[in-house]
Amino acid sequence: MVQKNNCIIFALPVLLVLLLTACATTIRLEVQRPPALNTAGIKRIAIMTFEAASNNSVYREMAQYAATAATINIKALNYFTLVDPSEIERLRRSNQSIENYVDALFVGRITRVDAMTEAQQGSYKTKDGKTVYYTDYVTNVEIEFNYSLTRSRDGSVIGPVFKKDSNRSSDRENYPSASMLLRAVVDRQLKYLGRDVAPYTAIENRALAKDKSKDKILQAEMKDALARVKEGSYRTALEAYLGIYERYKSFAAAENASVLYEAFGETKVAANFMQQVFDETGNPKAREVLARLNRILQDQAMLASDYDNSRSQTDRVAALASSEVQNVLPKDARVWIYNDVSANPMTTAVADNITSDFIRKGIGVVDRQNAKLIEAEQEFQMSGYVSDDDFLSIGNAAGANIIVVIGIIGTGAMRRLQVRVLDIERRVPIMQSDTSEKWQL
Repeated sequence: MVQKNNCIIFALPVLLVLLLTACATTIRLEVQRPPALNTAGIKRIAIMTFEAASNNSVYREMAQYAATAATINIKALNYFTLVDPSEIERLRRSNQSIENYVDALFVGRITRVDAMTEAQQGSYKTKDGKTVYYTDYVTNVEIEFNYSLTRSRDGSVIGPVFKKDSNRSSDRENYPSASMLLRAVVDRQLKYLGRDVAPYTAIENRALAKDKSKDKILQAEMKDALARVKEGSYRTALEAYLGIYERYKSFAAAENASVLYEAFGETKVAANFMQQVFDETGNPKAREVLARLNRILQDQAMLASDYDNSRSQTDRVAALASSEVQNVLPKDARVWIYNDVSANPMTTAVADNITSDFIRKGIGVVDRQNAKLIEAEQEFQMSGYVSDDDFLSIGNAAGANIIVVIGIIGTGAMRRLQVRVLDIERRVPIMQSDTSEKWQL
């Protein structure tokens, strides 16, 4: 325990810090956030020199400096693999594709630079009554620029982000140049560049609520629960707040319980509990807390599915396909997963990932070593054409009631996973993937 400035700070589990002030007890949390720009699937980037809207030397200097500052900030993230921009220029000069070397280009443009220095006259009296006249030189600068990412596979643009800022100096002893002032502005605006392009950790504070009821017994129980928090008995405090809510329907107790759930990393439990509170009380504050918790859960899901750099793009799309298919499966599903290897061998990796996910979750999957399926798949690959009736007939004979057909359409930047789900008993398709970017391979 450390005491500083009359605030007691406790080190808690799950990167949790408790701040006690005269006003409220506040729990400090680290929350993982996805970037402002959708950079999912981007691992390799080249940071190109910014363009300059004018051939003016100041514009060109700022374009070069902005690219250098962006490189420093992005490199510090240790998230991307940086590709030398000179290599991109070499490939372009030789008319070679850059897609195999880089996932996206980080580009920017200096759109406006203003710098003006003016003299300001002034005077002051000395102690002996003499008047001293002086001249101050005040420099005012302003800069506007933007940056974005361009995907190498299809040229699509992510962004842009627009920046505009100004700076001034009137230091009588030290006159920084307009260039120095402009560089300081660029540095200030790019300080949080990482939050635009890569996942980051945000610090958020949760204040434990106070119940405004005049019920003395309730207030005593709330005070006792808070004491448990202060002494470090966090699980005991959580159980106390849950009990208070159960007995008194105190929203303050419910909110504090949700904060402690979140602090222990149990955000989903916190959201489920707050949904229960809202259903039981209709308290609009419960809806607000629930909305915040759901946003965090959505961010967590996005980070897990889109920003896990340990997974390939094929793995990500397979996970998406598995999730989308599960949304339409009946409870008693017995699934045959068919992939046409002759069309594209990449389908095998997708089929294997989906099969593995289904088995882990207890979804019935027809054994691919089933003799009927092996014979049918061989015939399909030889014929080159398979109708829905063929699928339904073979799937039914193999004991399946659902068929998941996996294929790949398009090439290069247009390559996408195609998934169809057929209901054998009803003899109808129940799911078909679209052509949106989320299915890109």
